[in-house]
Amino acid sequence: SYGTTPRGGGSDGKRTTGGKNATTRGKTHEKTFADGDDLDADADAASFDEAASAVGAGLLVDCPHALPFEYRVRIFRELVKEGRRAAGYGAQAGGADANPADLGQRVRPVAEITIRRDLLLEDALAQIPRLGDAIRGRLAVRYVNAAGGDEAGIDAGGLFKELVSDVLAAGFDPSRGVFASAPSDGALYPCSDAGDTREGLEIVELMGTMTGKALYEGILAEANLAHFFSKALLGAPRTIDDLPSLDPELHRSLIQVLRYDGDVERDLALDWTVEESKFGAVAAFELRPNGANVPVTSDNRMAYVHAVADFYLNARRARANDAFARGLSRCAHPGWLRLFETHELSLLLCGCRDDWDVEDLRTHARYSGGYDKSSKSVAMFWSAVRSMDAAQRRALLKFTTGSTRPPVQGFKHLHPPFTIHKVVGEHGAFAAFGFGADVARLPSASTCFNTLKLPNYRRSSTMREKLRYALAEGKGFELS
Repeated sequence: SYGTTPRGGGSDGKRTTGGKNATTRGKTHEKTFADGDDLDADADAASFDEAASAVGAGLLVDCPHALPFEYRVRIFRELVKEGRRAAGYGAQAGGADANPADLGQRVRPVAEITIRRDLLLEDALAQIPRLGDAIRGRLAVRYVNAAGGDEAGIDAGGLFKELVSDVLAAGFDPSRGVFASAPSDGALYPCSDAGDTREGLEIVELMGTMTGKALYEGILAEANLAHFFSKALLGAPRTIDDLPSLDPELHRSLIQVLRYDGDVERDLALDWTVEESKFGAVAAFELRPNGANVPVTSDNRMAYVHAVADFYLNARRARANDAFARGLSRCAHPGWLRLFETHELSLLLCGCRDDWDVEDLRTHARYSGGYDKSSKSVAMFWSAVRSMDAAQRRALLKFTTGSTRPPVQGFKHLHPPFTIHKVVGEHGAFAAFGFGADVARLPSASTCFNTLKLPNYRRSSTMREKLRYALAEGKGFELS
């Protein structure tokens, strides 16, 4: 097994140290790699394959990043499967490891999570943390509508994906004051004062737990983590070079201190303290003993600059980072995550960030209910999708699969495959020629099965109009 859980961390402008997390990788990983190696080879090449596996296992232990990213993703999935089996839990409905025959429906849930949409985060905080390690098992989800009744969704996995998406969106929302987003790219990290209150730590740990569950189940999440924060979670040291991903202005100011040609002590009048707002008041933090009385000089400014960076990247955010890492490790073992570099962790969690490829989705799409790839309504659908802008295409993917982003390796790896199912609706005899009423029913979706239920519209204009309306209004499971 791997070594200790990574410590340290960062937040909204001040960071924590995450130093010495030397990783000890052992035999378990080698065995898993060898067992999970599915390279195609005939029986005559068995000895060669055995030698190649031994070389690959050595690379995995000593230098995992030398192996292709796609290969490490497969290894990660095998580690998850093995860990799940060893713990005695069944696969999550809607997850990557669910049985394709029943999509995990025959697995007994370890718990049922009941969620009110207007109290989503509160309900999640009351139920999910108390699950402990059982979070790795199958969770059944029930949404309650505003009238107090069950929403019309059957949890074959879609409600669970909705839960992950909704909880992460609510907890990561910067307006809540627990997480902040970088102005340059919107990347997320805990606020520095998130670790100062019990409520803040509870939310941060819950976000770590749900992020870990998303990784564990192979579900894409809307959570692009900041570079310096990802490094903290992977146990990598953070230095002044990582400061721009947190506070570019502070980084520029520190570089100016290093390059200043005049008398640093007299002209800049700095001491070994930093100040930040804490609960509405300005709090001073000393970077060294008696720092308020120690001036920054030309001789010690290098140490001062690194001390400031260390405070904001590490020391100030240690409690919040540790809370997130603690939640994350309930599902995603820290050693498993060290298979990936910082940018790869975000790719594993969020999928491809760019606009997705319509032709890739079309190539791997399936059809049911009477549709095939040559059906007129299907052709109109793909034409409508090609005419959508990037935001509308993300909304379509969210509507049908529960995520706005495609799988890391493309739609070939979307399970179950994207399917367009025919829904027969009433229409006028000459609707296709522009006369009479077209089908009035809206498209609907089953995110459990990644299925779009598409009525047999007769006009392209109706197809575009109904898709636009459904994507804009299709929140929840009450729309039909």
